[in-house]
Amino acid sequence: MEKAGNHHANESSETPVHKSEDHENKQHSDESEQKLHSSTPDSESSEQSLVQVMEAVDDFIKALSAEKDPLREIPPAVEPFPEKVDSLVSKMESSGLGRDETEDSVFIDAVNRISKSVMRLRELKLDSTPVSSWLNRASSVQHRAVSLLDEEFRHLLDRSREEKKKNINDGNNSDHNNSTANESDRCVLQDQEEEEEESFPDFPPESISTLKKIAGAMISAGYEAECCMSYEMSRRHAFKEELSEVGFEGINVEDVQRIGWESLEGEIASWISIVRRCSTVLFPGELSLCNAVFPDQDHASIRKRLFTGLVSAVTIRFLDFSGAVVLTKRSSEKLFKFLDMYETLRDLIPAVEQSDSDLIQEIKLAQTRLGEAAVTIFGELEKSIKSDNGRTPVPSGAVHPLTRYTMNYLKYACEYKETLDQVFQHYESNQTDNKPEPETKPKQQQREDDEEYKVSAFARQMIRVMELLDANLEIKSKLYRDPSLRYIFLMNNGRYILQKIKGSIEIRDLMGQSWTRKRSTELRQYHKSYQRETWGKVLQCMNQEGLQVNGKVSKPVLKERFKIFNTMFDEIHKTQSTWIVSDEQMQSELRVSISALVIPAYRSFFGRYKQHLDSGKQTDKYVKYQPEDIESFIDDLFDGNPTSMARKRN
Repeated sequence: MEKAGNHHANESSETPVHKSEDHENKQHSDESEQKLHSSTPDSESSEQSLVQVMEAVDDFIKALSAEKDPLREIPPAVEPFPEKVDSLVSKMESSGLGRDETEDSVFIDAVNRISKSVMRLRELKLDSTPVSSWLNRASSVQHRAVSLLDEEFRHLLDRSREEKKKNINDGNNSDHNNSTANESDRCVLQDQEEEEEESFPDFPPESISTLKKIAGAMISAGYEAECCMSYEMSRRHAFKEELSEVGFEGINVEDVQRIGWESLEGEIASWISIVRRCSTVLFPGELSLCNAVFPDQDHASIRKRLFTGLVSAVTIRFLDFSGAVVLTKRSSEKLFKFLDMYETLRDLIPAVEQSDSDLIQEIKLAQTRLGEAAVTIFGELEKSIKSDNGRTPVPSGAVHPLTRYTMNYLKYACEYKETLDQVFQHYESNQTDNKPEPETKPKQQQREDDEEYKVSAFARQMIRVMELLDANLEIKSKLYRDPSLRYIFLMNNGRYILQKIKGSIEIRDLMGQSWTRKRSTELRQYHKSYQRETWGKVLQCMNQEGLQVNGKVSKPVLKERFKIFNTMFDEIHKTQSTWIVSDEQMQSELRVSISALVIPAYRSFFGRYKQHLDSGKQTDKYVKYQPEDIESFIDDLFDGNPTSMARKRN
């Protein structure tokens, strides 16, 4: 009796349960022993018989493995085992599994033993009527027991889904009844919902323990296909309901080619949200459940098959949508959504890496197609720069719309710089693979290429776009007849580009310091060219050369010089006050540099030669500006507003 009780305790402790403490395991063993030692004598005799029979069955199974002589009859101690298991099945049909862990263990242990007995006897193919009779009875009981396990297995799997539905309905009712709750309560409720949302699938530890035992028993009994079918069907339903809640059914591949881009953007946003939820919550949750229910080492192929089957159907629909979007007409505004989808699929791969390799290859292929589309769309930016050959210059030398569009586009593109670098690197790799080996280059050329290719793939594309933009702006600058305005145009656009680069860490890092320094040097050259072109002739008329005849100042020549200065300064003020320098710092730098160049020269010329003119009206006729007037009028330049000198002087 004592031996039987200890034997059962050992059997129970070998069954995996979700309890970590030795004290709890001992407590379950004691409970099992108490159930075996029922207070009713008949019950006690019955239970004792079950334990003794199970012990005898263990010996019987071992003997079958080592038996040399053909078995002619079933040992008397094993003979009643099918009927004992049949009684247990009837009992469990009434109570159900998952309510008493000890009873579950006893029942599953019995099913495992009868399954082993049946399978071993079938392997031996013994020609014995008593053995065949016992085998038929045992097989019938085994089938009934496994049918019950299958039913309980599905019931436990479905229970979590049903409880979630109930909780959602209860939550909706609670929200309706508490619609006047204050904002802080709503925030707490929202946080709780977010925590619950991350718990998927929501199975209590006891249920997982029972599911694991049932799965093990069914597979050991040779009912792997039935077990896997029940698991897959239940989880497919659960997964479908989960996806329906987040709008998965609303994604319609057929509509992609028909709807406008604005509507499609909304569909893409929903797609991204759903795929990301699968990547971060649903797929990992399903994998975790699958690993918990089928944890054995020799169940690895089962886990992979079930997980692949579950995620494949969903993922293929994701990829169908992605493929349909790729086939839509390419345009520059689609780049960023394509890159979002590319990143979403990239993040999906780790979530399905435990699935079949073919599925992962399908995802990578869809990702590659999105990357190729992104490369094509980015190439459209280059084409648009090349083809922007309008013959009408921008008024007042302002920043050209092409410059604004290109730099803003690049700024947003640089937010995806790692992804774009990955995309262009893959593209360049494919291009290189398809090209024949080039001839050996001269050493100098090789060195330059090596330096260039230290830059990232995306950085090379950025530099190419900037070179195209520079070349286009150079052409557009020649549309201005006034050389001075040409340099103002180049300064405005160059400054805008430089400020965009300095204002974006991503662009600045990609372009590099040497490129930025080169751009600053070009701006200074434009500035000097403007000064030379605009103010060089003004300074020449204040030159002392040619003013003296026979050692004396020639009044006619001096008067002509003042007249020339007045005319030239009037024209510059009238024209360049309408020009625009939108960058305040550059506007100020220009005015300061002009003042530093012109005012000292005019003050010196004015102070030295004014006395040689007759005082009175004649002086006012030729000397139109005082030195302080010059500084005031210079401050009018580049405001974009025509200013009347006469009105200002009044």
